Amino acid sequence: MDWAALKSKHVHAGYDAETRDLHVKFPGSPSVKHADIPPHVYQNLLETHDPHFYYKYYIAPSRVSPGRRQPVSVASYAVKLVLLFAACSLLMTTGLDPDHGGTFEESELSSN
Repeated sequence: MDWAALKSKHVHAGYDAETRDLHVKFPGSPSVKHADIPPHVYQNLLETHDPHFYYKYYIAPSRVSPGRRQPVSVASYAVKLVLLFAACSLLMTTGLDPDHGGTFEESELSSN
């Protein structure tokens, strides 16, 4: 991949046409990788007179953070599910009969 200087001081970009990965290097920071960037977007970046604006609004949202994506934890879903069941149980219990504190006597259940 070859790096190309943009029409802005010290900003460079490199594009891999096979993988459609775009790398952008700003002064004083490591290069940033963007995945699945169409070739015309890279070409527009090279030709624009304001690469910072073009980058910010058209390319930056597709940034790939290496190693920062964490797999979804099954435990977090389990905790959320338990909390949901607890909230539903609480709502059902308190909403049954306010005169009896949300509970029924055995005789009341069999008489219906």
